[in-house]
Amino acid sequence: MRRIYRVLFFVLIFLLLFSVAACQNSDAARSDEPLEIAVDNWPGFMPAILANELGYFDDAGVNVDVIYSENARQQRLEFEGGAYDGITLSLGSLIAVSNKAPDTRVIFLTDISTTGDAVVAGPDIETIADLKGKRIVLGSAGYGEVVVSVMLAEAGLTRDDVIWVAMQDENEAVQMLQDGRVDAFQTWEPYVSRAVDNGAKVIFTGADVPGLIPDAIGFHEATLRERPADVLAFTEAWFRAVDYWLANPDDAARLISNAVTLSEEEVSLDGLELLTLEENHDFFVQRDDFSSVYHAAAIYIDFFSKNGVIDRPLDINELLDDSFITQLP
Repeated sequence: MRRIYRVLFFVLIFLLLFSVAACQNSDAARSDEPLEIAVDNWPGFMPAILANELGYFDDAGVNVDVIYSENARQQRLEFEGGAYDGITLSLGSLIAVSNKAPDTRVIFLTDISTTGDAVVAGPDIETIADLKGKRIVLGSAGYGEVVVSVMLAEAGLTRDDVIWVAMQDENEAVQMLQDGRVDAFQTWEPYVSRAVDNGAKVIFTGADVPGLIPDAIGFHEATLRERPADVLAFTEAWFRAVDYWLANPDDAARLISNAVTLSEEEVSLDGLELLTLEENHDFFVQRDDFSSVYHAAAIYIDFFSKNGVIDRPLDINELLDDSFITQLP
């Protein structure tokens, strides 16, 4: 009998130690420190703002600091330097970013851009062919070179047929186009509408290359490793906000507009397809067309590798991490 008590005693000790360890691991996965998420003013990234306004992050038990800015270029440079936990950018930009921040992991797509991404031109440009020998500015996010190269190829032109002009931010480029210092500008909403309001015309959009411009959120791998429960809670709250927006577009636009420096018209979903969790599940299936994020990523990787944007091997299966969305129904 004494032996049985001794065995039970050791079993209880083991269970106690196991419970303590489990609690410690749970505490390590959760943190009171905020997840810092860099978000620019592209409408497809506004579910982060909406989730914050609706209290969805609090409901999910995760502390999120949504750092909003209209300077996507600066946010990108800061993320490359190790700042933030996550950042919203186009898929192509995140691939370019990964050259300097190889720990970048794309965990889900936010939207597919259609007419929300465009090339706008001044009054002297009527067709894409008219851009030969002209000055063109690329948006600062990093994916535009692929989009413009596809556009030029459709008109029988190459990247060498235009003059590339540098700029600091998108608002500056809108002004450069208005002043006649450049002839065309690759950009996205709300800058497309701002340029058109100043007299520019749209000559090419993402709708001309369906599926080429998915947008996404990327995290530093260390954050995914050290705070998986927080990232999962963030992901759940994000898609809850997406569902709310799609069901209540007017109210969502009002809430977002009140929270950031954008009008309700500027946060319209016109020009993009906001993606649900279910649609993300489908996009993360490997296929050889634009219904798969792997196909789009492969196009960017190939282009960037050939043109020196990426100077190291990039494992697409390491870059794309669907382990968080697969945990959600």
